[in-house]
Order: sequence, then structure tokens, then C-alpha cells
Amino acid sequence: MAAHAELTTGVERDLCFKKNEDIPSAYNCLTVKKESSNKEMDTLIAETVKRIKANNVGPFNGKEDNPETAGDVYSQRFIEAQKFWKNYRDKLCLSVATELDEDADDYQSYIDQCQINLNKNHAGEIAQMGLPPAD
Repeated sequence: MAAHAELTTGVERDLCFKKNEDIPSAYNCLTVKKESSNKEMDTLIAETVKRIKANNVGPFNGKEDNPETAGDVYSQRFIEAQKFWKNYRDKLCLSVATELDEDADDYQSYIDQCQINLNKNHAGEIAQMGLPPAD
């Protein structure tokens, strides 16, 4: 029996296949949901950068003569980490989808649902940073 990764299943995929009568429309629905999820993640990352800067206004490493604030350095490191995370997300989903042949109809839908799931998980990780609002 072939393995089936939990990362490739989810309510978005289920809903797209329930509400669309033909399979191509269901696949398109899921791709739209993935694109929306990715945009939401980009928005969350941008908002998190604002929160980092707003809540870390002191000089980096506590040195008054340092031109960079702690928020400047923290946000730069956070942004770099997000670039690496997006690459990880994309590569992991591609690897998980290879349990299917690349020519299989479900191949892209596995990738799409996986990205949606990882975006949800990562949003939880970002929330765990515990940053107050930027106000």
C-alpha cells in the first residue's frame, strides 16, 4: 500500500472537489486557494516586520552609538529566515508530491494543499513569537 502524506490533504482540497462539478475546475479552485494562502502569508510576514520594529526600538546590543536598532537587526534576520522558510516549504511540498508520478492529475493539487497546510502551521509559529501590536 502506498503512503499518503497528511500534508497533502485538507479541507480546502475537499471543499474544492465538493463544490466543483468537473475536476479541472476543482484543481483551479485549489490553486486559487493556495495563491490566496501565500498572499496571506506575505501579509503576515510584512505585518510581523512592522511589529518587530515597533517593539524593538532600542539600539542593537544596547550600544547607544550603534546606528541600528534591535528592531532593524531582528527584522532583517526575520526576513532572511522567511526567504529560507519559503524555499523549504516549496521543496518539502515538491518532495511530498513525488509519492505520485509527476504526470499524475493530482500532482499539483498535492503541492497546493501542502503549501496551504504549511502556511497555516507557519502562521502559528509566527504567533508564538509573541509580538505585541505595532500601534
